[in-house]
Amino acid sequence: MQETGLKYQRVAAILLIVATFLELALQTFWKNKLGNYGSPALWLTVGIIGCCAAFYISGFKNSPVPINLDYYKRYNNALLILSICLFGTLIVGFLLSQIFTEYPVDPKISDILPSLELYVKRLLSGEKVYAPMEFPGWTVDPTYFPMLWLPYVFSEILNIDYRWTAFLVFIIGVYLYNLREVRFQIPYTEVTIKALLPFLFVLAFIAYQRETFGMTVELLPIGFYLILTLTIFTRTRFLMGIGILICLLSRYAFTLWLPVYFLMMWMELGFKNMFKIGLVVLGGVLVLYVFPFLWNDWEIFGKGLSYYGKTAVGQWYPQGWQAAGDKPWHLSRGMGFAIYFYDFLEGTPEMKLAINKKVHLIGAALAALLILAGYFYWRNKGLNRRIYAIIALKFYLLIFYGLFQVPFSYLFMLPLFLSIPLIFHVPFRDCLVKQE
Repeated sequence: MQETGLKYQRVAAILLIVATFLELALQTFWKNKLGNYGSPALWLTVGIIGCCAAFYISGFKNSPVPINLDYYKRYNNALLILSICLFGTLIVGFLLSQIFTEYPVDPKISDILPSLELYVKRLLSGEKVYAPMEFPGWTVDPTYFPMLWLPYVFSEILNIDYRWTAFLVFIIGVYLYNLREVRFQIPYTEVTIKALLPFLFVLAFIAYQRETFGMTVELLPIGFYLILTLTIFTRTRFLMGIGILICLLSRYAFTLWLPVYFLMMWMELGFKNMFKIGLVVLGGVLVLYVFPFLWNDWEIFGKGLSYYGKTAVGQWYPQGWQAAGDKPWHLSRGMGFAIYFYDFLEGTPEMKLAINKKVHLIGAALAALLILAGYFYWRNKGLNRRIYAIIALKFYLLIFYGLFQVPFSYLFMLPLFLSIPLIFHVPFRDCLVKQE
């Protein structure tokens, strides 16, 4: 029986590795390889397979990776991890500096960075932050929540490119994850591969989707979500609240996962601790968003949603620079299922988009309910609540972005990079090497 269990563990470990590779490939060097219909279908399939494999390996172990009590080994692990991280940071940083030079901050290229600059400069000059933003030929209604632009106050004060701050937040998340590995009993080969993994992800995008780092700052919310998954393991309620807050006020796609997570904390930690975490989140939302911005203009939030709706409609039509007869650009990049609604439904793009929105909401809600049902089914069978929460987060985001009505390619980086926490918590040596 033990040999059979090990065999299944090996299969699951191999499936996780292959699924992660394919998920990365479908966003970089094999992007749209299977066309508009096959690529998103395979992307979602391998993402879910990766979640299931990680759950099979680690979902029922109190400590998936054994603690290392040998301080000499800990010291060697720390030295190895630090060396890899420093080397990876320097290499990636050098390549990013070239991309930043290649893609100057220009609204004609992308209005993301110019918008961020306006948010920050208005705040520092005492102007109304959430006022319409005028660009050559179009106007943008502010939609970003504070944690998507407040960190760049740091950039503005030091007069550095905003994209470096996004990279810094990502690196903080990566370093924290790697430092956590120091205390675990992991072979040096496995330590090396896991430490390299986040940098390999970034290098793949640099090699095949370099505009992602030139025109967006997606590494910021990715860093926040990495920090969130780390706070799931802490016993400090304040830090758990901060982990939720920075994601809620940035890339808040996890909105329907969050109530499930709070309910899990209630069941596992008790109402008192869950309430403390909720107070931190509520207090942060009030201090960072409601009092300084919404208090004097409660229409900000509604205007933001309305603007999102208008821009979504625009993305369901071919862009002005596309050839006649082309399909909408972002819908036909092999990411997400919006193209299914566009091609297979009858009616105007607005009608198709409306149906996509409804299916998106229903799909996200069903994903959250499935996660909740799984928790109650397994919670008395040795379920590791922390590991389950991370796997569930990735699973939920796969569904959320897979059905998202405007599938900008860079958005799909978030569920991909959540494979990093999954892999870090899998003891690959125990799965792949026969124990004596």
